[in-house]
Amino acid sequence: MRPKNSRPFMGLAFLAGLMLAACGSAPDKANIELRKQNQQLQAQIEDLNRRHDADQASIRGLQAGVTTVPSLPQDQLDELFTTAGLKFGILTGGYHSDPNQPADTMLKVYVVPIDQQGDRLKAAGSFHVELFDLALKSDTRLGSWDFDLPTAKSDWYDGGLLETYVLDCPWQTVPAHAKLLARVTFTDALTHRVFTVDKEVTVAPPGK
Repeated sequence: MRPKNSRPFMGLAFLAGLMLAACGSAPDKANIELRKQNQQLQAQIEDLNRRHDADQASIRGLQAGVTTVPSLPQDQLDELFTTAGLKFGILTGGYHSDPNQPADTMLKVYVVPIDQQGDRLKAAGSFHVELFDLALKSDTRLGSWDFDLPTAKSDWYDGGLLETYVLDCPWQTVPAHAKLLARVTFTDALTHRVFTVDKEVTVAPPGK
């Protein structure tokens, strides 16, 4: 024979189970929603950063007086996909063409302009590349290379999944350390904006 009060306890147990299930699912839903909000905020931050970089690049272009050709009005530029930043490729670093050679002979830079939405853009322009060894006490710059508009145009590589500028920078000063800093400055031919980005690179110096 069941106790007379067994049914209320069974009802309470059932309700408790529902509450535990609800409590267990609520944090999951909250975490998912929080992750979505974080992703949205991160996307907004990246968009604002690209807009800021584009504005700063416009200012640098005007200060440098890089051209006497008038640029398009800002309202027209806003309607176009224009360069808003630069992105390095993961292959950027030391390079040598001979697989049997242990030391690198150059810096190879993979870099591509990106638009306001962070997508790759085949934008025309010129490049200035610098390489630094910050471990040195003085004379940290190991070299500088310039790629004018026609040269840079010929250095564009489109190999299916890889769409980027590939800039070969043979050693001017042979590096003594493996960790170096590459700096790339791009002057956009359409907007005259000037973008500068840095990247830590790894090379194989002689004798290392």
